[in-house]
Amino acid sequence: MKVGRKRVIVMLAAMNVLSIFAAGDVMADDVVEKSNFAQLKLGAFQPTGDLDDADYDAGLQAALSYNRYLTRYLVVEAAVDGFGVENDSRGANASAGSYEREDTLSVGAILVTVKGEIPVGQANLFGGIGGGLYSVTLDSDIESSRLGDFSADDDDQVFGAHVVAGVNYDITERFFLGVEGMYRWTDDVEITETVASIPVEYNGDLSGFSVSVNGGFRF
Repeated sequence: MKVGRKRVIVMLAAMNVLSIFAAGDVMADDVVEKSNFAQLKLGAFQPTGDLDDADYDAGLQAALSYNRYLTRYLVVEAAVDGFGVENDSRGANASAGSYEREDTLSVGAILVTVKGEIPVGQANLFGGIGGGLYSVTLDSDIESSRLGDFSADDDDQVFGAHVVAGVNYDITERFFLGVEGMYRWTDDVEITETVASIPVEYNGDLSGFSVSVNGGFRF
Protein backbone atom coordinates (compact mmCIF):
# COMPACT_ATOMS: atom_id res chain seq x y z
CA MET A 1 0.00 0.00 0.00
CA LYS A 2 1.47 3.38 -0.99
CA VAL A 3 2.12 6.14 1.54
CA GLY A 4 -0.79 8.25 0.27
CA ARG A 5 -3.28 5.43 0.74
CA LYS A 6 -1.92 4.69 4.21
CA ARG A 7 -2.45 8.32 5.20
CA VAL A 8 -6.05 8.16 4.01
CA ILE A 9 -6.65 5.08 6.19
CA VAL A 10 -5.09 6.77 9.23
CA MET A 11 -7.19 9.89 8.67
CA LEU A 12 -10.33 7.77 8.30
CA ALA A 13 -9.65 5.96 11.56
CA ALA A 14 -8.98 9.27 13.33
CA MET A 15 -12.21 10.80 12.02
CA ASN A 16 -14.18 7.82 13.23
CA VAL A 17 -12.64 8.05 16.69
CA LEU A 18 -13.54 11.74 16.84
CA SER A 19 -17.14 10.84 15.99
CA ILE A 20 -17.35 8.90 19.26
CA PHE A 21 -16.60 12.06 21.20
CA ALA A 22 -19.19 13.91 19.13
CA ALA A 23 -21.76 11.47 20.49
CA GLY A 24 -21.66 13.30 23.79
CA ASP A 25 -23.07 16.40 22.06
CA VAL A 26 -26.00 14.54 20.51
CA MET A 27 -29.03 13.73 22.68
CA ALA A 28 -29.51 10.20 21.35
CA ASP A 29 -31.66 9.35 24.37
CA ASP A 30 -34.25 11.85 23.12
CA VAL A 31 -34.44 10.02 19.78
CA VAL A 32 -34.04 6.34 20.67
CA GLU A 33 -35.44 4.88 23.88
CA LYS A 34 -32.43 2.54 24.30
CA SER A 35 -29.48 4.35 22.76
CA ASN A 36 -26.81 1.69 23.39
CA PHE A 37 -26.37 -1.92 22.35
CA ALA A 38 -23.72 -4.62 22.49
CA GLN A 39 -23.17 -7.36 19.92
CA LEU A 40 -21.40 -10.71 19.65
CA LYS A 41 -20.52 -11.67 16.07
CA LEU A 42 -19.46 -15.14 14.93
CA GLY A 43 -18.70 -16.05 11.33
CA ALA A 44 -16.18 -16.99 8.66
CA PHE A 45 -13.39 -15.03 7.00
CA GLN A 46 -12.50 -15.64 3.33
CA PRO A 47 -9.08 -14.33 2.23
CA THR A 48 -8.69 -12.34 -0.97
CA GLY A 49 -5.73 -10.43 -2.37
CA ASP A 50 -2.30 -11.45 -1.08
CA LEU A 51 -3.64 -13.95 1.47
CA ASP A 52 -5.49 -15.79 -1.30
CA ASP A 53 -2.42 -15.67 -3.54
CA ALA A 54 -0.41 -17.24 -0.70
CA ASP A 55 -2.96 -20.12 -0.50
CA TYR A 56 -4.26 -19.33 2.97
CA ASP A 57 -7.51 -21.14 3.75
CA ALA A 58 -10.74 -19.60 5.03
CA GLY A 59 -10.92 -19.27 8.81
CA LEU A 60 -13.15 -18.34 11.73
CA GLN A 61 -13.95 -14.73 12.61
CA ALA A 62 -15.37 -13.27 15.82
CA ALA A 63 -16.02 -9.82 17.24
CA LEU A 64 -17.45 -8.10 20.31
CA SER A 65 -18.76 -4.58 19.86
CA TYR A 66 -20.32 -1.64 21.67
CA ASN A 67 -22.68 0.60 19.68
CA ARG A 68 -24.30 3.97 20.37
CA TYR A 69 -26.94 5.84 18.43
CA LEU A 70 -25.85 9.37 17.54
CA THR A 71 -29.27 9.90 15.96
CA ARG A 72 -32.07 7.48 15.08
CA TYR A 73 -30.37 6.84 11.74
CA LEU A 74 -26.67 7.06 12.65
CA VAL A 75 -24.71 4.63 14.83
CA VAL A 76 -21.06 4.58 15.91
CA GLU A 77 -19.49 1.22 16.78
CA ALA A 78 -16.26 0.30 18.59
CA ALA A 79 -15.25 -3.36 18.28
CA VAL A 80 -12.59 -5.88 19.14
CA ASP A 81 -12.34 -8.17 16.11
CA GLY A 82 -10.25 -11.21 15.25
CA PHE A 83 -9.76 -14.00 12.73
CA GLY A 84 -7.25 -16.71 11.90
CA VAL A 85 -6.14 -18.42 8.67
CA GLU A 86 -3.76 -21.32 7.95
CA ASN A 87 -1.43 -22.48 5.19
CA ASP A 88 0.63 -25.67 4.75
CA SER A 89 3.83 -25.90 2.70
CA ARG A 90 6.76 -28.26 2.04
CA GLY A 91 10.39 -27.76 1.15
CA ALA A 92 13.98 -28.93 1.60
CA ASN A 93 17.41 -27.44 2.24
CA ALA A 94 20.89 -28.56 3.29
CA SER A 95 20.49 -27.59 6.97
CA ALA A 96 17.05 -28.99 7.81
CA GLY A 97 16.64 -31.61 5.10
CA SER A 98 13.06 -32.06 3.94
CA TYR A 99 10.47 -30.21 6.02
CA GLU A 100 6.78 -29.48 6.37
CA ARG A 101 5.64 -26.08 7.59
CA GLU A 102 2.21 -25.21 9.00
CA ASP A 103 1.68 -21.44 9.20
CA THR A 104 -1.09 -19.78 11.20
CA LEU A 105 -1.83 -16.06 10.88
CA SER A 106 -3.73 -14.86 13.96
CA VAL A 107 -5.17 -11.38 13.58
CA GLY A 108 -6.65 -9.12 16.24
CA ALA A 109 -8.00 -5.64 15.54
CA ILE A 110 -9.54 -2.61 17.21
CA LEU A 111 -12.13 -1.20 14.80
CA VAL A 112 -14.32 1.90 14.71
CA THR A 113 -17.27 2.08 12.31
CA VAL A 114 -19.86 4.71 11.48
CA LYS A 115 -23.11 3.14 10.24
CA GLY A 116 -26.30 4.48 8.73
CA GLU A 117 -29.41 2.55 9.86
CA ILE A 118 -32.92 2.43 8.43
CA PRO A 119 -35.74 0.80 10.46
CA VAL A 120 -38.21 -1.31 8.47
CA GLY A 121 -40.75 -2.75 10.89
CA GLN A 122 -38.87 -5.01 13.28
CA ALA A 123 -35.82 -5.05 10.99
CA ASN A 124 -32.99 -2.50 10.88
CA LEU A 125 -31.02 -2.30 7.63
CA PHE A 126 -27.52 -0.83 7.97
CA GLY A 127 -24.36 -0.01 6.07
CA GLY A 128 -21.17 1.73 7.08
CA ILE A 129 -17.49 2.48 6.73
CA GLY A 130 -14.64 2.43 9.22
CA GLY A 131 -11.00 1.80 10.01
CA GLY A 132 -8.74 0.35 12.64
CA LEU A 133 -5.44 -1.03 13.82
CA TYR A 134 -4.55 -4.66 13.15
CA SER A 135 -2.04 -6.78 15.09
CA VAL A 136 -0.98 -9.97 13.32
CA THR A 137 1.13 -12.89 14.55
CA LEU A 138 2.61 -15.57 12.30
CA ASP A 139 3.15 -18.92 14.06
CA SER A 140 5.00 -21.64 12.15
CA ASP A 141 5.15 -25.27 13.29
CA ILE A 142 7.95 -27.06 11.43
CA GLU A 143 8.72 -30.76 11.10
CA SER A 144 12.14 -31.46 9.55
CA SER A 145 13.98 -34.67 8.77
CA ARG A 146 17.32 -33.50 10.25
CA LEU A 147 16.42 -31.05 13.02
CA GLY A 148 13.21 -32.57 14.30
CA ASP A 149 10.18 -30.50 15.30
CA PHE A 150 10.35 -26.85 16.29
CA SER A 151 8.38 -23.64 15.97
CA ALA A 152 8.90 -19.95 15.25
CA ASP A 153 6.78 -16.82 15.46
CA ASP A 154 6.89 -13.12 14.63
CA ASP A 155 4.40 -10.24 14.53
CA ASP A 156 3.57 -6.91 12.91
CA GLN A 157 0.95 -4.14 13.12
CA VAL A 158 -0.83 -2.39 10.25
CA PHE A 159 -3.72 -0.02 9.60
CA GLY A 160 -6.80 -1.03 7.65
CA ALA A 161 -10.19 0.14 6.40
CA HIS A 162 -13.49 -1.67 5.91
CA VAL A 163 -17.09 -1.43 4.75
CA VAL A 164 -20.06 -3.27 6.28
CA ALA A 165 -23.69 -3.99 5.42
CA GLY A 166 -26.37 -6.13 7.00
CA VAL A 167 -29.66 -6.36 8.86
CA ASN A 168 -30.69 -6.79 12.50
CA TYR A 169 -34.10 -8.17 13.46
CA ASP A 170 -35.71 -7.36 16.81
CA ILE A 171 -36.78 -10.49 18.72
CA THR A 172 -37.91 -8.46 21.73
CA GLU A 173 -37.55 -4.84 22.78
CA ARG A 174 -34.04 -5.59 24.03
CA PHE A 175 -32.75 -8.62 22.11
CA PHE A 176 -32.08 -8.94 18.39
CA LEU A 177 -30.41 -11.24 15.86
CA GLY A 178 -28.74 -10.23 12.63
CA VAL A 179 -26.44 -10.95 9.72
CA GLU A 180 -23.47 -8.79 8.72
CA GLY A 181 -21.10 -8.78 5.78
CA MET A 182 -17.75 -7.00 5.91
CA TYR A 183 -14.99 -6.38 3.39
CA ARG A 184 -11.65 -5.19 4.74
CA TRP A 185 -8.36 -4.16 3.19
CA THR A 186 -5.12 -3.28 4.95
CA ASP A 187 -1.58 -2.07 4.59
CA ASP A 188 1.02 -4.77 3.87
CA VAL A 189 2.22 -6.96 6.74
CA GLU A 190 5.99 -7.42 6.72
CA ILE A 191 7.11 -10.54 8.58
CA THR A 192 10.41 -12.02 7.43
CA GLU A 193 12.38 -14.53 9.49
CA THR A 194 14.67 -17.46 8.72
CA VAL A 195 15.03 -20.45 11.07
CA ALA A 196 17.55 -23.15 10.11
CA SER A 197 17.53 -21.79 6.55
CA ILE A 198 13.74 -22.24 6.45
CA PRO A 199 11.86 -19.06 5.52
CA VAL A 200 9.14 -18.12 8.03
CA GLU A 201 7.50 -15.13 6.42
CA TYR A 202 4.42 -13.37 5.17
CA ASN A 203 4.56 -10.16 3.17
CA GLY A 204 1.20 -8.88 1.99
CA ASP A 205 -2.17 -7.48 2.97
CA LEU A 206 -4.93 -8.99 5.14
CA SER A 207 -7.71 -8.24 2.68
CA GLY A 208 -10.81 -10.41 2.63
CA PHE A 209 -14.50 -10.58 3.37
CA SER A 210 -16.41 -12.08 6.27
CA VAL A 211 -20.03 -13.02 6.92
CA SER A 212 -21.21 -13.29 10.52
CA VAL A 213 -24.33 -14.09 12.51
CA ASN A 214 -24.88 -11.55 15.29
CA GLY A 215 -26.68 -11.49 18.61
CA GLY A 216 -27.29 -8.22 20.42
CA PHE A 217 -28.68 -6.64 23.58
CA ARG A 218 -30.05 -3.08 23.80
CA PHE A 219 -29.71 -1.00 26.96
